Amino acid sequence: MDRRSIAVLSHASDIDGVGSSALIKAKYGIPASMLFFADYSKQSLGYVDSKLAGIYKNGIVLFITDLGVNDSLIAAYRKILLAVKKGGGKVVWFDHHPWSDRAVKELASLCDTAVIGENEKYCATEITYKELGMAGGFYRDFVRLVHYSDFNITPRSRAVYGRIGVYALGITSYGILQSRDAMTMKLRHVAEVISKGRYYDSKIKADALRFERLNRDRISKMLKEMLLYPHAAIGFSSHVQSTAGCTALMKRSGKEIGIYVNTSNMRGHIRCEDKDISVLAGALGGGGHPHASGFNVPRQFKKLDTSAERKRLADFLGEKIEELGI
Repeated sequence: MDRRSIAVLSHASDIDGVGSSALIKAKYGIPASMLFFADYSKQSLGYVDSKLAGIYKNGIVLFITDLGVNDSLIAAYRKILLAVKKGGGKVVWFDHHPWSDRAVKELASLCDTAVIGENEKYCATEITYKELGMAGGFYRDFVRLVHYSDFNITPRSRAVYGRIGVYALGITSYGILQSRDAMTMKLRHVAEVISKGRYYDSKIKADALRFERLNRDRISKMLKEMLLYPHAAIGFSSHVQSTAGCTALMKRSGKEIGIYVNTSNMRGHIRCEDKDISVLAGALGGGGHPHASGFNVPRQFKKLDTSAERKRLADFLGEKIEELGI
């Protein structure tokens, strides 16, 4: 496979997305400039589409990793896939999130290889590792680390726990950069370092440490204003590391479920150690894993800049939890 004809589109928000792209880079030796990252928005997919527009005609192989499909994004993905196919290229999709029947019909059918759908055993990095036939050494240990991170499992090793923290803080900090180009460059650097058999370098660690204090201060303020319900603690803030935010809410309140709502991008994050909260995320048009899921804030809640509007959303979420019997 010609490394110049391979491109990767992966999830921008966590180490599973960046890690799976790093493995593809390592396997095929592709340049970092061929790695692209998106979140669950039409804007981010449009950005990637514009960057790929000049090479669709070259018959590229497009790997898509750690990106599930909300039905509202089917058209945006379909545009990209059809452009790849029109240019004589191929599409390989590795994912582990739930897919609707419609998404399977309209998107998976366009793929040359599609390992998709809800997978409770393997994250996208693990699927990529297995499908590419990689084995042993650093990558085996790295893949195990990503499994702990993505499934919200606390590892016994302090070293592994510390590495997960660096990834979580660093990647979250890149998500709040003002331009997608700047974020992309940072994520490409992380993937570059991992592809060479290193967890991170001094630049990545410095970025994580720089964000750590801001993250801590924002979480502290969020905890003072959190709203409590029979089974959940709900907090609002601008960008904080989602697992850290949800965990802090649960720990401080003693509640089983922690929900952190990012008021900057209107994205909700849910964590729970014992219950399947992916049901709640699914009911809100989102998805994820039994103990770590997310959703986009429903459209009827247009702004969250007042305490009254935040309480209105929190009440809605609290009622939804009771309704679903979680």
